[in-house]
Amino acid sequence: MDDALIALAGSAAALPVLFALVLADAFLVVVPGEAAVTAFGALAVASGAPPLVGVVGIAAAAAFCGDAACYLIGRTVGLDRWRWMRHPRVSATLVWAARRLDQRAASVLFTARFIPFARLAVNLTAGAARMPAVRYLPLVAAAGLVWALYQSVIGAAVAHVLPGSPLAAVVVAVALALGIGFGVDLLIASRARRRGWQAEDMVTAASARPDGYDDAFLDVRVPLPAPAAPVTLLPYLRFSVLLDTERRLAALTAVNIDGGTLRDLPRTGEWRLDPRVTASQQTGPAVYADNDLDRGHLVRRRDPGWGTVAQARAATEATFVYTNAAPQASAFNQSKELWVGLEDHVLQYADATDQRISVFTGAVFRDDDPPYRGIRIPRRFWKVAAWAESGADGRALAAAGFVLDQSTLIETDGSALAIPRLGAFRTFQVPIADVGELTGIDFGALTGADVLPPGQTLGHRWSELDSAADIRL
Repeated sequence: MDDALIALAGSAAALPVLFALVLADAFLVVVPGEAAVTAFGALAVASGAPPLVGVVGIAAAAAFCGDAACYLIGRTVGLDRWRWMRHPRVSATLVWAARRLDQRAASVLFTARFIPFARLAVNLTAGAARMPAVRYLPLVAAAGLVWALYQSVIGAAVAHVLPGSPLAAVVVAVALALGIGFGVDLLIASRARRRGWQAEDMVTAASARPDGYDDAFLDVRVPLPAPAAPVTLLPYLRFSVLLDTERRLAALTAVNIDGGTLRDLPRTGEWRLDPRVTASQQTGPAVYADNDLDRGHLVRRRDPGWGTVAQARAATEATFVYTNAAPQASAFNQSKELWVGLEDHVLQYADATDQRISVFTGAVFRDDDPPYRGIRIPRRFWKVAAWAESGADGRALAAAGFVLDQSTLIETDGSALAIPRLGAFRTFQVPIADVGELTGIDFGALTGADVLPPGQTLGHRWSELDSAADIRL
C-alpha cells in the first residue's frame, strides 16, 4: 500500500485527480474533498510528491471554481427550480443562508467553506440573491485558499510526526481531520442549545415549508383576491405576497391569523431581499436609506406568529422580506391612532375572541404617485379583514375594508424626499367594492360579505376614523 500511494503521489494524474475531487465536492457533499486534500498533504511530506505548495494551490483553485460555479447556478436558476431544492431540510438551509448572508456576508462565506452542505447552500443563495460578483469572488478565493492551507497542513503535520509510512500518515491525517470536523459540529450544536434552539426548531424556524396563504383557513373558503395587473405569487410561512414587479412593490398580501394560539414574542428578524426574484424587481434597502421612510410591513410581523413558539418565531421572522415592505412615512407607519392602531384593533379582535381571521393588505397604485429613487411611493394603502361568523344559516363570511391615506406626508421631486413635521393623514372604513374600484382588484365573495353596505358612488359611504372605537367589525 505504501508503494501504491507513493506511485500515485508521483504520477502526472495526482494533482488533476485532486482538482476533480475538490471541484465535485462543491456540488456533491458525499465526495470526500476535504479528506482528499488532507491525504495529499500527508503524501507530500511522507513521499516528497506531489509538492505541498502544489497541493495547496490546486485545492484552492478547485475550491474557488466549485464555489463560483454554484454561485452561477444560483444566479441563473434560483433556489426552487429543482425538486431537491424544495425538500424541507434543504429549504431550511437555504433560508438560513439567505438570512446570514444579509447580515454578514464575509464571515458566512469563510465559515461555510469548512461546512460541506452549508457551503453549497451559501454559494447558491449568494448567486440567487445577486450578490455582486466583484464582492463575492475575492471573498471565496480567499476562503478557498485558507481552507486548502488548513486541510493540507493537517496532513503534512501528521506525516511529519509519523515518518516512514505514507499509508499510516494518510489514515491518521484523514481521521484527525474528520474528528476535528465532528468536534466543530458538536460545538455549533451546543451553542445553539445554549441559545434555546433545538435542532428541530432550527429547521422550523429557518423555513417550515412556505405554503403561503391558506384559502381554506376560515370555515368558508376565501380565494386570493385577483389583481388586474400581472403579478408574481411568492408564498411564505402562513402568508403570500402578490408582487407587482413593474412597481417593485406588493400589489396584495394575504395572511392567516389564528387568534386562539397567538404568541407575543420579542421582535427578531433581519430585512432581506427575496432571492426568488431579481433585486431590480423589488424595492430594496437603497430606497429607505438616509430618509424618514419606514419599511412598512404589509403583513404585520405579529400576524402569522401563532402556534408553537418555534413556529411563531419562524413565521414572524419570515415577514422581514423586502417584498412584504412598502415605503411609508414614519409618522404614518408608527401611528397608534391609525395604521398601527388599525392593525392592533384587528389583532386584538382575533385574540380576544379566539377568532380566525384572514387579512389582505396592499397599496393603491396610481400613475401620479410621487417618484423617488427609481420607484413611485404610494399615497394610499388598503386593508381588508375577513372572518366567519355564526348566523341563522350557519357560519357565513364577513369582511371589512379600510383605506389609509398618507398623501400629505409624502412630497418628492423625484430624488429628494420632504416629510412635513406635522401633517394630516386619514383612515377610512370603506365598502370593499370601493377598494376594488380603486385598485382594480377583484375581491370576489369578500365584496358581498362586507359589513358596510356598498356606496352609491366612490367615496360616498366612506367613514373617517378618529379612533379604534369607530371601527366596525
